[in-house]
Amino acid sequence: MEKHEIGKYIQIVSRQLKRNMDETLSKYNVTGVQSMVIGYIYKKSKKGEVFAKDIEEEFDMRKATVAGIIQLLETNGLIERKAKEGDCRLKSIVLTPKALEIKAVVKRQINIEEKNIVSEMTKEEQKQLLELLKKASSNLEN
Repeated sequence: MEKHEIGKYIQIVSRQLKRNMDETLSKYNVTGVQSMVIGYIYKKSKKGEVFAKDIEEEFDMRKATVAGIIQLLETNGLIERKAKEGDCRLKSIVLTPKALEIKAVVKRQINIEEKNIVSEMTKEEQKQLLELLKKASSNLEN
């Protein structure tokens, strides 16, 4: 394999996924990244409250990036921030009904994209790909 080919193809796949997701979600005025955050909030809120710090850790994003995403989601009526009982400095993040509609669209699109990604792979190749991507991510952590 040529030097630098792995990173190149990871970026190509990433851009393709982003472009497809953005195209699907453009009519909802939501980006792919925002939709992933909505999905995460939905999943995590089933187990308890969700805070900005949780999003930072889950997506390995900087505080300022997450703050911008949260601000846009709130401006667009997709989330509400609620003061935590006992500590009003902490604000939990709650999805609005509008966000729940978008979440369903996102889930369908993710299923389509994932099926497309692995369409010509065996179950073993799919498992290997996931394990290798997890390992690559772990290797890049600081």
